[in-house]
Amino acid sequence: MKRRIWIKLAAWILAFVIIIAVADIILKSVVEKKLRTSLQQFQPYIQSGFSKAHVNLFKASVQIDSLYILYNPEMNERHQHKIFFSHADISGINFFKLLAGKNFSAASLKLSDANIKLDNYLLDKNNRLPANIFKNIQLPFDNISFSAVEVLNAKISEQYKNKISPLCTAKIFLNDVAIPHIDSSFTKNSIHFSNVICDLNNVNYNLPGYYSVSLKAFHISSKDSVMQLDSLKLIPQLGKFQLGENLGQQADHVTAFVNNIKVSGLDVKDMMQKKFVAREINISKSNAYVFRDRRLPRSKKEQPMPLDYLKQIPFEMQVQRFSLNDANITSEEFPKDGVHSGFIKLEHISITMMPFTNQVQGNTAFISSNVKASIMGAGNIHAVIDLSMKDGSSQIKGAIDNLNLPALNPSAENLGKFHIQSGVLNRLDFEFTATNTKATGQIVGVYHDLIIDRLKITKDGLKTAWLSSFALHHFIIPKNKDASLDIKKRTGKIDYVRDPTRLVTFYYLKALLDGIRDSFSLGFLLPE
Repeated sequence: MKRRIWIKLAAWILAFVIIIAVADIILKSVVEKKLRTSLQQFQPYIQSGFSKAHVNLFKASVQIDSLYILYNPEMNERHQHKIFFSHADISGINFFKLLAGKNFSAASLKLSDANIKLDNYLLDKNNRLPANIFKNIQLPFDNISFSAVEVLNAKISEQYKNKISPLCTAKIFLNDVAIPHIDSSFTKNSIHFSNVICDLNNVNYNLPGYYSVSLKAFHISSKDSVMQLDSLKLIPQLGKFQLGENLGQQADHVTAFVNNIKVSGLDVKDMMQKKFVAREINISKSNAYVFRDRRLPRSKKEQPMPLDYLKQIPFEMQVQRFSLNDANITSEEFPKDGVHSGFIKLEHISITMMPFTNQVQGNTAFISSNVKASIMGAGNIHAVIDLSMKDGSSQIKGAIDNLNLPALNPSAENLGKFHIQSGVLNRLDFEFTATNTKATGQIVGVYHDLIIDRLKITKDGLKTAWLSSFALHHFIIPKNKDASLDIKKRTGKIDYVRDPTRLVTFYYLKALLDGIRDSFSLGFLLPE
């Protein structure tokens, strides 16, 4: 009796093993077939495949070896984005749902050791797949979902002709990824997820033209609503004189470094809809150097005003507060006539802007900015700028305090052809409105001990022009204008017509200088 029981038990065990073995064989075949069928549906625009799929029924997992994807929107083998993963590990698969229906769900998808080569030609053209690519395909799955998706140890590079340049290394993590209803209505908006974390390191990218960007680290997290960039550099590929010579006209040669950019309260999901919505952008500790060669011809192209710059941003921008802290800018120019360049430095610049937006919404009639800086380490400037979102005009009010004027000589001598022997600008209050066509307003100044010499170019360099300097000393510029002087004699009218081919910074500066010139009875004789 016992023997019969053992025989029956052994038969049941053997039958179960056989069933499991057969099921395993069938399952492996079905899963691998479905995977290969899925990957072949997007040809010829996307070619993909793998070397081997390892299905483990007991572990509810699939390991795919040597997975590759070729993105080929032009159906041209010369230009392709190439993606290769050494392993794609899928775990926590519900095989019963997979076999019974058209739903593919799993606990995780881990893509390891990615090698991604982006074609520079396709990046520049920004080619996209045809809108009807999903119209005629028949995927074995209607819905795909993963509790977690990870991309680990990804190396991303850019290919230009036969040269491959590293772009960055990357790590990406997504939670609750779902792609429902994969049919002709599928778009990038059909991909849903609850959280994304992305880390890029050692980013290097060549911009169109003559610049490259490097970035030590980039981090974004939708869970924390944070984006952070560390050690951002803008690097020119040409020398400061060579850039303008290559372009055949004046151009700003810029070198810049930003220690940290942090975006708080960021809605990461909105970024997929070309919306940048955040609570605050904070930029800390930055340095910039700008050079321009004035001997070259100047482009007569119309330059944008501040509101125009905002409108040129290719996505919707809605940030409650923008702040720039402890920035330094050096602006150097080589004069049209002269042998030496001149420069001016603005240090410890701070700017707050509320809100920072390119959208007119509700009561957002103005963007209000508060600006503070040190001029050549010799005085301070502060201003409040209210930019109208309706007509683009700016209401500007501020002051320059306790400026030691000889500190301006590195710019004044070589660019303005005048030398400041002495003088302190105790205070210069300014208030004006700058529209798209004209700036109007006034300045009120207080200074003392001001002595300025006019310079002229000689074969031996810059020398004092004695006759012009005598006129400046005795007829044009009073040595002192203190607060006891009638305010009318310390006031200058701003009435400056904008040159639309000049940058907005030039426009604002010229408006101030126009008021300063008007504050002197013979101000029209002052050097420009």
